[in-house]
Amino acid sequence: MIDTLLIDDEEIAVTQLEYLLKQYPEIHISATFTDPITALEKIEEYKPELIFLDIKMPEISGLDVAEEIMQILPETYFVFVTAYDQYALNAFDYNAIDYILKPVSLKRIDQTVRKVITNLRGGKEKTTWVAELPKIRQIYGDGFNKIIAAEEAGKIILLTPSDVIMFTPQGRGAIIYTPKKTYLTKQSINYWEERLEPFNFFRCHKSYLVNFDKIEKILPMFNHTYLLKIANYPEEIPVSRSKAKELKKILGL
Repeated sequence: MIDTLLIDDEEIAVTQLEYLLKQYPEIHISATFTDPITALEKIEEYKPELIFLDIKMPEISGLDVAEEIMQILPETYFVFVTAYDQYALNAFDYNAIDYILKPVSLKRIDQTVRKVITNLRGGKEKTTWVAELPKIRQIYGDGFNKIIAAEEAGKIILLTPSDVIMFTPQGRGAIIYTPKKTYLTKQSINYWEERLEPFNFFRCHKSYLVNFDKIEKILPMFNHTYLLKIANYPEEIPVSRSKAKELKKILGL
């Protein structure tokens, strides 16, 4: 049996989902939560293999919950359940087996459970819901780290690392700067620093993650610090004292 948790801030949604999943003997529902913070506190106690997780919750985003859980239990898989389809591409960043839109039907749950069993018990190569997006896979191949999913007016915009000038923090997420526009992302600047490390992004300051390829000038300042002049951005970006040494090593100084 697959040990499973259900997390949704709406009690009626949890009750409905629990009823549907109980039709499948392969799924063992260990616990249900309407408070995502309580779920995070209990996660090590239950150690679930699978979590059905709402995305749009008032206290904390389901994507943030998933990020926290993956740091504790990296092998946990998720089925995202939400009424908002604009979050679909953000699920690339997690162990997402499927993405279900509310209201949830038994037919749709049946499709999901089949995928879950294939991935967790089938012994086959993982067939996550990402594989159902042939257009994106055709464009990006298997290099999903090259995808930066940004949000603009409820729409998802796909960017590549070369499109981006830098990231700055915005609440739990970040602002993405491109030469023409800024976008929002649900993921933190710490997340993007780790994910984009192979693409020449440099955390010059706690508030700035810059694309090194976009740096036009490096201006020495007092106290052994620097300012960065970035292409297509009007202001100079500070380099903190702690990062100045790292910058000098990168430059071979």
